[in-house]
Amino acid sequence: MHRRDALRFLGAAAIAPLVVPLSTDERWSLGESLHRRITRGAQAGRALSAVQMAEVQALAETIIPRTDTPGAADVGASEFVDLLLAEWYPDAERQQLLGGLDALSERFRGTHGNVLAGLPAEARQSAVGSIDGVQGSAGSAEWAYARIKDGLVFAFLTSEPISRIVNTMPIMPGRFDGCIPVEGAPR
Repeated sequence: MHRRDALRFLGAAAIAPLVVPLSTDERWSLGESLHRRITRGAQAGRALSAVQMAEVQALAETIIPRTDTPGAADVGASEFVDLLLAEWYPDAERQQLLGGLDALSERFRGTHGNVLAGLPAEARQSAVGSIDGVQGSAGSAEWAYARIKDGLVFAFLTSEPISRIVNTMPIMPGRFDGCIPVEGAPR
């Protein structure tokens, strides 16, 4: 598998349940198309209220923070998720997800004293760590978190800056020579 194919597979797989009828290439094209249409820095979007947009932005900054490469917030992942919710989610599922997102905010308020967007970076890590990987039923805070996270990962991997970086990095750096003896190893 080539690097570009691996990147497309990972980015497209992130929202696989939502876009089942689409091929990997079509999912990749969808991601690129949504990135071209987002409005960076939007306070309220097409599906998310201003408060929900701030929570998704905080999730983006926490899940994939900026390091020596751009983070999810830098590539417009929250705006991407908003557009994805508005155009690709069926109404009933979108409403469940928005209700779950509100429940997630209330959970953070109850356990950490504030919504995620109002917490400092260290507290955000702790708050998100407490729910990451937890299974939940449709409409629950856990379910909403998993769906939003999938959307953020999809947005991140299909963004131009990240695909450009990944396409220039070797997937497996260096080389492997399995026939070279290692000193001290049993024969």
